[in-house]
Amino acid sequence: MSNIKKRYLQAGFTIVELLFVIVIIGILTTIVVVNFNGAQKRGWDSSVQSDLDAIAGLLEGSRVRSTPQEFPRTKAVLDTLNIKASKGAYDTSITYNMIYCIANSGANAYQEFLLVAKSRSGTIFAMTQDGFKANTYTQANLTANFCSDQGMGLVSNGMYAANTWQTWVQ
Repeated sequence: MSNIKKRYLQAGFTIVELLFVIVIIGILTTIVVVNFNGAQKRGWDSSVQSDLDAIAGLLEGSRVRSTPQEFPRTKAVLDTLNIKASKGAYDTSITYNMIYCIANSGANAYQEFLLVAKSRSGTIFAMTQDGFKANTYTQANLTANFCSDQGMGLVSNGMYAANTWQTWVQ
C-alpha cells in the first residue's frame, strides 16, 4: 500500500477521543443550563420585589390623598390605583398569591398593611408600609386565613385561584 493510502486510512478520531469530546460538551452544557436557571430565578425574584415596591408606593399615595389618611380597605379602591404586575414572575400554580392585608383594629387600624407574594422561584416576599420585611412564610401559610393569622384583615388576593388575577392587578 502506498503511503498516501495508509495516511488516509489512519486519519480520523478514535472512539475514546470522540467520547472524551462528548463528555466535555456535556459538562459545558450542564454549566450553562445551571447558570441560566439561576439567572432566571433571580429575574423572577427581582420582578416580584419591584412589583411589591411599586404597589407599596401606590398604596402610600392613596393613603396620603384620602381623608382620613388610611390605606385602601376595599377592592374598589384598589381598582382605581392602576396596579401593574409582572404576572409571569409569580407562582400561578397556587390558589392565593399577592395577598393584601390591612390592620383593621386597634390604634394602627388602616395605618399598616402587609402585602405578600410568591415568585416562580419559590421565594416568598413580604412588604409592609415600612418596606420589605424578613419573613419565614411558606406556601402552607398562603391560605384564605393568611391575613387573620397575622392579626389583620384581608382586603383582596391579587390572585385568588390558580392563574386567575383580580381586576385590580393589570
